Amino acid sequence: MWWGYSAPLDLRCEIEEKEDTSESLEVLTIGACDARHIVKTLASSYKHSDRSITYHIIEPTMEQVARSILLLSTCLDKDLGLQEATRYYLEIMGNTLLRPATAKYLAKHSKLLADTVTRTIDCPWLNLEKLKHKDRDQLEWIFKFWERATREGVPIVDYWDRRIRKSLKTRYDYRDGVFDWDYHMILKPRGHLNLTIHEYRFWRNNGIAFTWIEGEPARSNPTLVNNIIPLGEGFLHYAYLGDVTNGPFFTWALNEEKENIKLRATDIAEREVMRVIHEIRTKEPFCEELVAAHRDPSILNGIIVTEMPNPEIEHDSWTKHNMSKKNESIPWVSIPNAKVIFHPVSSMELLKSRSEYQNKFDTIWVAHNMTKHLPNVVPLLKKKARMLIESRKYLSELRKEDLQNFTKELKSIAQENGLQEVKNFNSENHTLALFCNN
Repeated sequence: MWWGYSAPLDLRCEIEEKEDTSESLEVLTIGACDARHIVKTLASSYKHSDRSITYHIIEPTMEQVARSILLLSTCLDKDLGLQEATRYYLEIMGNTLLRPATAKYLAKHSKLLADTVTRTIDCPWLNLEKLKHKDRDQLEWIFKFWERATREGVPIVDYWDRRIRKSLKTRYDYRDGVFDWDYHMILKPRGHLNLTIHEYRFWRNNGIAFTWIEGEPARSNPTLVNNIIPLGEGFLHYAYLGDVTNGPFFTWALNEEKENIKLRATDIAEREVMRVIHEIRTKEPFCEELVAAHRDPSILNGIIVTEMPNPEIEHDSWTKHNMSKKNESIPWVSIPNAKVIFHPVSSMELLKSRSEYQNKFDTIWVAHNMTKHLPNVVPLLKKKARMLIESRKYLSELRKEDLQNFTKELKSIAQENGLQEVKNFNSENHTLALFCNN
């Protein structure tokens, strides 16, 4: 629930461009989790005509809304160096443990984002007015919890281990064999060429996906815990309920072009995130030489971190200090032609009955686990516009017959709602299904 299972898209490429560029483009993403499509589309804006675009976002939980805002804000933070922002993004997105520098950034940034929700700090690209008051209150609680939990620590690795034990049951003592089977027999044959067995096994064991030689991850990442609610002067949360079988390798680390370069999934992800952050800032193509020269051939087939840190380091409490100065704000990159609007999850059943949203969107992207909402979403799509639906190709818990059933069910529900296939879709081979609204 914390990351997607398909590559980021430049949504402008999915929209038929018209000569009239005065009208704002409207796109809707449902359940994307990690803001990757917004980031990719912003980065590619220099390749298209100068046109304003409004991103409408629906996420199932407010924790996912908060993570999307945090990840997008990290990409737009001008105070961060290019590699610094890249690694902060990847660690926060996909690691249970953070390097101390990343944890300090998370604590400070979370406090500032909490002030953004209350409008103490103005955020020119973010619009939360569609959320209910209770949703905005919860969003503020989440950011405040992240700031406090980053300082005080949460036993995120213990939470992770509980999920693994519950998932594997009697196979827990033989978990390395289970991980190897999932990797060699499922993920590798389905096409993830750069994900190494060492990376995948290390992540399955402890939830750390992206590692580098500079610094060890030691502080817990509270953005991966669920159901955060305030209680007195503190907070309650449920622990970790996210993915423990597939990993965050299927967004920025997917290398479907099959380039003849031996890199880890971490290296591919770092290059691609660095590319989009550079292009957002400069409006120019990315030079491959900008990628840090840390790729020693001796480590390209493994991981950098080989041992977990002492748990006492993870739980060591940091003294609270003035994380942000009064009236301090985040120096975001200017994106005047973009606006990000978050809607409550309940709006999926309500928008179709509102005239201003009927036939409104130039394209709609839907996550693989949100397809049951297609009858509510299709009326929102413009005529002849595209509906993009994520596949389940990289879900290792699904077998061939499960993927075949998903393909049949998706085609059936699409046909019932007046959608026509643009390309023949098969969940075993494709990561995205393309439909057109008749």
